[in-house]
Amino acid sequence: MERPFVSCAEILDRLSPILPAVFNAYRVPEERAREIVEDACITLVSMRRLRHEDAEGWLLRTIIENCRRPKKETKLEDPPQ
Repeated sequence: MERPFVSCAEILDRLSPILPAVFNAYRVPEERAREIVEDACITLVSMRRLRHEDAEGWLLRTIIENCRRPKKETKLEDPPQ
């Protein structure tokens, strides 16, 4: 049986209790947090994952990975001396 359509707004509403903690843990500024969420939602919709997979889990994992990315890039660019 095909899963019902779920909107990004519904998913973000369910994730809203934990997203602030994620952004705080990675010290992501508010403006960057908005960009990360927007980009993840656009990708989610464009990939049509809203019906076929665990869209909520995918979105959360994508947001967390994007929060981690700047730290990883910084470490690669500025090795300790």
